[in-house]
Amino acid sequence: MKILLIQPPLEDFYTTPIRLYPLGLLYVSATLRKLGHEVEVLDCLQPLRKKQLPVPSAFKYLENYFAGNPYLFKHFYRFGQDDHSIMTGILKARPDLIGISSQFTAYFSSVARLAREIKMNYQAPIFVGGNHATAFAAEIKQRAPWIDDVLIGPAETTLPAYLSKWDQSAAAVDWTSLRPAHDLLQADLYRIGKYRYVSIIASRGCPFRCEFCSVHAMFGRKIVYRSIDAVIEEMCWNAERQVRVINFEDDNLSYDRQWFMQFLRQVIDEPRLANCELTAMNGLCYPTLDEELLELMYAAGFRRLDLSFVTQESSLRRSLRRPSDKESFAELVRQAKKVGFMITAYIIIGFPQQIGAEIKKSIEFLLELEVLVGPSVFYIPPASDLNEKLKLSAELRDSWDLYRSSAFAVETQHLTRGDLIDLFAYARGENLRRKQH
Repeated sequence: MKILLIQPPLEDFYTTPIRLYPLGLLYVSATLRKLGHEVEVLDCLQPLRKKQLPVPSAFKYLENYFAGNPYLFKHFYRFGQDDHSIMTGILKARPDLIGISSQFTAYFSSVARLAREIKMNYQAPIFVGGNHATAFAAEIKQRAPWIDDVLIGPAETTLPAYLSKWDQSAAAVDWTSLRPAHDLLQADLYRIGKYRYVSIIASRGCPFRCEFCSVHAMFGRKIVYRSIDAVIEEMCWNAERQVRVINFEDDNLSYDRQWFMQFLRQVIDEPRLANCELTAMNGLCYPTLDEELLELMYAAGFRRLDLSFVTQESSLRRSLRRPSDKESFAELVRQAKKVGFMITAYIIIGFPQQIGAEIKKSIEFLLELEVLVGPSVFYIPPASDLNEKLKLSAELRDSWDLYRSSAFAVETQHLTRGDLIDLFAYARGENLRRKQH
């Protein structure tokens, strides 16, 4: 069959371009090719244009906070192609089967609208897959019955079973043997500044059990690495096509110290990667790092560290099953600065157990370390252990559009929406003030 895979447009107050590389669809594409099908990818977020929209009714409560606050997002946008351009691309491709990526719960409304638009103008079965599809398969079928099928879990295991409707010989595929189909994208559309970039992964799964995380729902709790040679080969293939920034989407790139050290040494020894910068924007788990690894990372091309700090409060870290402590974090920051890294540390604002004073202490702790503070407002985390414990109204649980940081939706007994916004603005304001000085 000819199968078209679609990354839909999205609607939000902002977006982060490096987060939009459709790596999941490229693994789906590689799986489908392995099974003998013809594949195209339609990335509706490229070119990344934005069109201002009226603030939706679901977010009207935020408008009272916009005026006079320079650190909030002022407008609501649609990012990506318009419906006419998307349908033109679909009609040109003339696929037998259409798959739509549904990764993030807050953006499902865009997925549902696109699927409905396709059904009204083109006759082909439509399936969706991804993190959101895995977490809410039954609910998706209820809310959007025009979507024919919802696939649960990784493509290499779920697609063969799904495609058995048409191909009885389809068998499961080993994902570690796949090179994602980067060739299906227009490389020049994916840039950070003036440089082309790609995202790749070297591993899947997470052995940690942080209460607010749902990685295990998709990829399990056992971490599995690809072979180092396969990862290097994929990096070199992209570098030979003038890609200069390679971003690792792994949740635990540095977890296996022996694997990571050998990988870094091979990158250092590979002349084709000499001009590449490496990043790990998903955030590295800092307890797995030390000065020896930091020096190897720098030599291999890492220049920035994105570290998942979460909170400085030790009792809260324990209740969230978050590894390590603030003292070891501070020591790692000192070591990383000595090596030459720029550092961003990410905290979460608004856990049910948090109070405002604790969050402010976390922000100030990071500011004293002279790192950039990345504030992320807590939102409902589907398929996580914490999600089951949250005391939320049925109305809020049913409002998928609000499952995003920019909604400031989850108020608690300790923190009002105004408190969340003030703390978020405080972190952003202090970052800017210190940068100017």
